Amino acid sequence: MTAEKARLLTTLLSLAEDTGSLSDELHFAGWDATERVPLDHGAANVLRALVLPKAPRVLEVGAGFGGLTRYLGEVSATVHAVEADPVRAAAVRFRTRDLGTVTVYDRPPGSGAYDLVIVQQPYATRSLLNVVRERLSPTGAVVVLTASRGVAKTLAAAGLEIQRELRCAPGHEVARAVLGTQIDTELPRLSAAITGGRAHGLALLCGPGAAALWPAYRLATYFNTAERAAFACTRADVVRTGEGAEVRRTPLTPSPPVAGISVGPCTDKVYDAPTMVEVLLDEPERVAELLTGWRDLLRAEAARGVEALWDLVPHNVLVDGATLRPIDLEWRNADAGLPEVVERGVLVLADKLADAGWSAAADGGSMRDLAGWLGVLIGLHPSFVDTAVAREVAFSTIASCGTAHGTGEVREAIAEIWRTRLARTVHEYRSPKVGAGVAANEDEVAKR
Repeated sequence: MTAEKARLLTTLLSLAEDTGSLSDELHFAGWDATERVPLDHGAANVLRALVLPKAPRVLEVGAGFGGLTRYLGEVSATVHAVEADPVRAAAVRFRTRDLGTVTVYDRPPGSGAYDLVIVQQPYATRSLLNVVRERLSPTGAVVVLTASRGVAKTLAAAGLEIQRELRCAPGHEVARAVLGTQIDTELPRLSAAITGGRAHGLALLCGPGAAALWPAYRLATYFNTAERAAFACTRADVVRTGEGAEVRRTPLTPSPPVAGISVGPCTDKVYDAPTMVEVLLDEPERVAELLTGWRDLLRAEAARGVEALWDLVPHNVLVDGATLRPIDLEWRNADAGLPEVVERGVLVLADKLADAGWSAAADGGSMRDLAGWLGVLIGLHPSFVDTAVAREVAFSTIASCGTAHGTGEVREAIAEIWRTRLARTVHEYRSPKVGAGVAANEDEVAKR
């Protein structure tokens, strides 16, 4: 990062009213990748995924612009953040100015024991790690964040053997998923779904307290923190159970609904089964059967009083033999009933099939044509597309802004995205198959 960019970020942090770890003000302020990464809601996800010691005394070496520091200061008793660069150190102070738990230094303090030490790879030198080992409490742990396993030898030489290795996807700077080593063999379909095939970061856990940071029964933790406002950000823990595995989703910060839109907790058993979208890509002749089955599932779930129908759309339905199984039902929409959910499901299904250049779509047909045709198969008039899009735009605007007011610019941008997608010719877009057993981030605007 250039010095000019560093000063710009520091100025931005000095002016921000909300500098919290889930600040919408900061999350949506970045103009490019170098700005967005340190300001992202997910900048501290790698630490959110860990079970941190209760009221720990923490040393963080390489605080950068304070993304991890801010979160640590919110959950820890004492945080000593080390950042040698004066501009970045100022940024950390601005970001934590309302916390009494954080002190920023230009080098590690000379005394005191720590329950948790966070080290960024560039600082993981033998001399520093020797000091870290000597300063650990009897149950302390060290977390080294890196993009390379090369640091393992240095850790071993300093007497800090790696107790557990976690992969971070796409990287540790902003982790959308943190995965243990067993998930690839135990749940390969789910692993591929939540990483998208990209896991370029590592969190190396060392020290006597390392095992407690990541429970043995947990296989992965992944997050929806990208194109969502803070009220809608969630985490999902993949855990072993006596009957296999479950995905347990919870909001990161319990919040009241915004214009009837909210997220809530949900738990799903993990099945090794494809989504409706995957099946339709491989077996397009089953479209009428599966659409009818999905509509009947919706009706049955509505009769049972299921609250999260808004999310019961085809990409959130697994085809497990003859059984359709809903998953990932976290979104709630108080203003939407069964007819609105049916329209939404057909619209989003058409969008995903169009993205994959679905072989059963009419030659030269648009995504709008495909949505209309799919709707006719279950009794909708093709005109439903416009009302469904308007409803989806309103929903996405609230989900990405966290407010029903003052979002005209965002609303128009999302509406333009939908206009473009509706007009595209299906067979011109043959992207890789979508879906993979579990929808990890399917509702995010970036995927639209």
